[in-house]
Order: sequence, then C-alpha cells, then structure tokens
Amino acid sequence: MLPVSQAVLLSWSVPPAASLALALTGAIYLRGWFLMRVARVPFVPAWRAVSFLLGLLTLWIALASPLDTFSSFLITAHMLQHMLLMMFAPPLLLLGAPLIPLVCGLPVFAAREFAGPFLNWHLRIRLGRALTNLFVAVTLMGVVMFAWHTPRLYELALASSSWHEFEHACFFGASLIFWWPVVQPWPSHAQSPRWAVVPYLMIGDLQNTVLSAILVFSDRVLYPSYARMPRLFGFSALKDQAASGAIMWVVGSLAFLVPAVVIAMQCLAGRTPLPESQPLPKPYASWLSRRAQSIAFGYEWLRRRVGPSRVEAFTFILLFAVAGLSLAALASRSSDDDDQALRMRETSGKLAIAVFAAPGELEAGRNSFAVLVQDAKTHEVLQDAAIDLHAKRDDRGAETKTVRAGTEDSENKLLQSADLDLPDEGRWSLTITAQEGADSAEFTLPLEVIKPDAGFHLSWAYIAFLLFAALLAVAYVRRHSAMGSAARHNSPATSRAEGYAADLELRRQDSVNRSRLID
Repeated sequence: MLPVSQAVLLSWSVPPAASLALALTGAIYLRGWFLMRVARVPFVPAWRAVSFLLGLLTLWIALASPLDTFSSFLITAHMLQHMLLMMFAPPLLLLGAPLIPLVCGLPVFAAREFAGPFLNWHLRIRLGRALTNLFVAVTLMGVVMFAWHTPRLYELALASSSWHEFEHACFFGASLIFWWPVVQPWPSHAQSPRWAVVPYLMIGDLQNTVLSAILVFSDRVLYPSYARMPRLFGFSALKDQAASGAIMWVVGSLAFLVPAVVIAMQCLAGRTPLPESQPLPKPYASWLSRRAQSIAFGYEWLRRRVGPSRVEAFTFILLFAVAGLSLAALASRSSDDDDQALRMRETSGKLAIAVFAAPGELEAGRNSFAVLVQDAKTHEVLQDAAIDLHAKRDDRGAETKTVRAGTEDSENKLLQSADLDLPDEGRWSLTITAQEGADSAEFTLPLEVIKPDAGFHLSWAYIAFLLFAALLAVAYVRRHSAMGSAARHNSPATSRAEGYAADLELRRQDSVNRSRLID
C-alpha cells in the first residue's frame, strides 16, 4: 500500500466540466493574444499571457487538487482552497488583461454579434461601474466572506456538492470584482484616484482579520460536520479550525498588504500610467476582427463562394453546439465521491471505521460505498485493511454478492470504495467486514432503498445550455431587427421591398469599407 502522505497527494478529484471550460477559456485567450501579436499590438505583452494562464492553472488546482478532496474532512484544506479562489486566481487572471484577447479569440460571428455589443451595452457599462466602485466592491467582498462562513451556510455547502460549487462561484465572482480596481485591467479606466486603493486594501485586510480571529480564538467547533468526521492526521477538530484561521490570517494579510505597499510606493514616486493603458487602436481592432476566422480555420474559398456572413454564422453555431453540449454532458456526470456523506462511524476492538454513501434514502440499483479504517487509539489510517461489503434485504432474504473494496476507483486514496447492486426497494442491511492483521471486526449499517424515479429528467446543465442559446438567439434577432428598422427609417424608400434593398445596400457598403480598412 502507498504511504499516507503519498496517498493524500494522489487524491485528485478532477471536475470534467470545469476542466474543459478552463481549457476552452485558455485556448480562446491564446488565440486572441496570438492574433494581437501578429497584428503587432503592443499592449498585451507575453508576461500578461503567462499571468492569465497561471490564473487558470491556480483555479483548476483549487477545484481539482487534494484540497478539494479533503475539504470535507479538514477545514484547513477547505480554507486553502478558498485562498486560491479568492486571493490568487482572480488577480492573476486580471493581470492578463483578458477583455480584448478573449474577444479577439472568439469566432468572428460571436465577437461581432454578441461579445462586442455586450461590452458596449450601456446597462452593462453602468452595472460594471457600480460593482467596481471601491465602496461597493469591498462591501460585497465582506458580505460574501462572512455570509458563507456562518455555520448554516457553511454546513449547507458541505452537505451538497451543488451548493459547494455555488459557494465557490460566489467567492470567485466577488473576488474578481474586488481585485478589479486594484489591478485595473487594460483597457478599463479607474473611477477613483490610485491612492484610494491603499485604504481600500486595508479595509479588505481588516475584514479578513476579523473572520480569521473568530476561527482562531473560538472555544468550540463552529461547524459540526468537522466534529463528526474522522480525524485523519491526529489533531482535533478545534485545532484544525484554529489552524485554518491562522492560514487565512497570514496568507490573506499578505495578499492584501503586499499590493497596498506596492501601490503606495508607486503613488509616492509619482509614476505615470504605463503606455499599455491606452485604448486599442481601431485599425488593429478591425484587422483582428476580420482576420481571426481566416487564420484559425483557413477556408477563404468557402467564404467567397457562400458568403462570409453565412460561413461565420455556421461556424459559430457548430462550435457553440459542440462546446455547449460537451460541457452539459460532463456537468451531468457527477463523481460518486462528490455527493457522499458520512453514514456511520463505529469502533469495535482495535478498529474504527467510517462509512460514506449518498445521503438520505438510496435508490434501487447500483450504489457506491466508501470505507475508512483507522486504529481506534492512534487514528492512524490502516490502508492494508481488507474490507468486504455484503448487503441483505431484511424481509425477503434477498442478498448481494460479497464485494472486496479497493482504492482503484476512489478519488480519496485513503478510502476504499466498492459498488453494490441493490435491486429491490425496501429495508436492507449492509454488513462491513474489516480485517487488518490479526484484528477483525464486523459492522452493520441499515439502509432504506426506494424505487428509482422512472420519469424523464433533463439535467440542469442542458437546461442552462438551452436557455443561454435562446438568450443569444433573442439578442441576435432584436439587434438585427433594430438595425433593419433604423435602415428603413433613414431610407427614402416607401415600400417594404425598397426598404429591404436599401438595408442590403447599407450592409454591402459597410463590408466594402471594412475591407478597405484592412487593406
């Protein structure tokens, strides 16, 4: 068996949907950055691309590393995960100046019809300015931090993988807003003088210090789930909580105070804004918008024969459908370890076990169980223990085959997992037999198995994909209806046919002007 430390390092819980989304984001950014380099746009140097990719890597590590696997066992692991999501990934991403490279990296149709109009949408601009106001941003950061660390919401996130993911989304979104005025990514403009960011960061550090002190100096375990969990590394839940507060205190203070010192020194030195804060020149923007499709896909002949607009629209629809359906399919496949809860924790002789399975009543069919075996006195994880699982129905005498548990299919390599097929609804008894050397013990866990719901259920991921697609379709139709109405209103034509012809002529003239600008 692997040593405990090595087993911990191998306990990765890679989320397929999030991994694909981050990989697509990185590919789109790199494509846009490459096109800007080809166009000799000097405002996004190579170090910014490296920073953006490091931010994506940091975000992926927070979601896929052993920190996520052990976040329900150790509050220190959970806190380190939050630090990566809030203090490291957001500023690294914003230092990559992601707005223009991401827009340029999209297919031309998406950039022209959706991304560009959305960025220029007056409501979006007003909302963005309101959220990145220093007072609003620091308040939002504090509310999100304190709210999700209250026992009720924290326990909700621990009990449900969906709420856990929503908690992470809240932390990451609020942190992006908080760090936006600090980094002020190009080509955005500051709403406040630069010196005001220094007290802004100090207030953020004060919020972090107050929350850290509550965790460090509390005389009781604030989150009951950690008190019920088996202790993996020999220290109590209260010490684990204090250690998590100390980590948050030290790491969080460094994340706030180091930028504050740097910005204060810049203000005292009277440094002027860097040239890269200038807006992107229009010739470059037009060139990138028109060249992106040809460089990435190289089918100019088809564009000339069919028409560039139709080819761009078809390419976008195809890529959108493939990417969206892939993400929805991966998001619908939740890992067995993600939704498992502690179902039993017992001690017999020298052995102590903890059994994990899906919370609540189990549905008839294949169900996954995971077992942790420890020394009852030292709490040392006994990875060499042989674990057999056997289930029997209480009333009819039906039973399953005995299955030997193992670590091969378990994300948490300290746990041994196995699948049992419970074919019928009713009351079942799960017998767990553990043997380690000369010591053996037998435990029984009662189970309530219900009939699976035979109705058709569409995953929330597919619903979200369909709603997003419908939203894009509505935005496209409304935008082109407004363009057509404006063209017909400005045209002297009185009939619908003449107005339509005038609209097509305006579009043709616009295309000719763009081509001349590129040449």
